[in-house]
Amino acid sequence: MPDAETAGNIATLLFSLTLTFNGVMQPPQALPGFWTFMYRVSPLTYLVDGIAAAGMHARQVECSSNELSRFAPPTGQTCGQYLSAYASASGGQVLNPDNTSLCEYCPLTVSDQFLAQVAISWSTRWRNYGIGFSYIVFNIVVAVILYYLFRVRKWRGSSMKKGPSKVLHWIKTCGLGLRTVLVGHNRELARTGSKAEKQRKGNRVY
Repeated sequence: MPDAETAGNIATLLFSLTLTFNGVMQPPQALPGFWTFMYRVSPLTYLVDGIAAAGMHARQVECSSNELSRFAPPTGQTCGQYLSAYASASGGQVLNPDNTSLCEYCPLTVSDQFLAQVAISWSTRWRNYGIGFSYIVFNIVVAVILYYLFRVRKWRGSSMKKGPSKVLHWIKTCGLGLRTVLVGHNRELARTGSKAEKQRKGNRVY
């Protein structure tokens, strides 16, 4: 970076992107196709996921008065009789099951139902912590390597020409590895492409 101010501006931009696409402000299913990549690559996705899952798992939900649905049951039925099947299927709760005049229905029972709406699951908490620590280790290793390459090692003569090319080759290799881990389709695409090529060659008319 040319100066500290430029570096600070770029760091702020990158942090804003990771904060915006961590899956809480906007759930992943609502993101356009490309920005789903930002959701998966953001370290805050796994940090927030792990903390929220550990802190809010299996907590009983108590709806406030403005979150309740209020309506009258059919004549001759209690709220429990009218809504029990629906509440069991949807995961909600009837607050006054014995009432026959005005039912109060809360759409949630436990906090995991809310977390599921933003793709946070209790079952993936340790996986998310592991990925979070992987980001830390990766950043430390890359920082040490880059510091050694550009601040410690002295490039001389022919090594001056080979040095930058080695760095670019290493960055390219790491990028391809990261892409393989995140996407996981490279082998399948290559296999499908080779089959299609063989099929095209077999279908040629000479």
